[in-house]
Amino acid sequence: MDFEEIKKMIPQRFPIIMVDRVESFEKGKSITALKNVSGNEMHFLGHFPEQAVMPGVLTIEAMAQTAGILAMLTYADRERASNKYFFGSVNKLRFLKPIVPGDQMKIYVEAIKMTSVASLVKAEVKVDDTVVAAGELSFALPK
Repeated sequence: MDFEEIKKMIPQRFPIIMVDRVESFEKGKSITALKNVSGNEMHFLGHFPEQAVMPGVLTIEAMAQTAGILAMLTYADRERASNKYFFGSVNKLRFLKPIVPGDQMKIYVEAIKMTSVASLVKAEVKVDDTVVAAGELSFALPK
């Protein structure tokens, strides 16, 4: 799935789209996506001017958007009032190494429990085959 298809699926817009491409998808089970980190991204102006580091909250956002795409693709055949998923929790999340401009984030999301209205997933981000962030996320569709 390319960037244009992703934009049609998720509600986020510039500058907060954190998924550039979906590499693989297994319905109801897992998804792998990519985010190319560029020094031209606005958040690097202030985080940090002397040494650019990807904000942890944006790494979590990349995980969440990838998880949302997994849920939307899994339940694409169901009528929905919204394509907006909302965080329920972030659990056991660890940042193990900084992400910097020039890195390519490979985002792996695996469903622990997934329904059409709520999900719990395990998410992991790797750069060059090294885990840089990992944890669990839960989210739900609003009523």
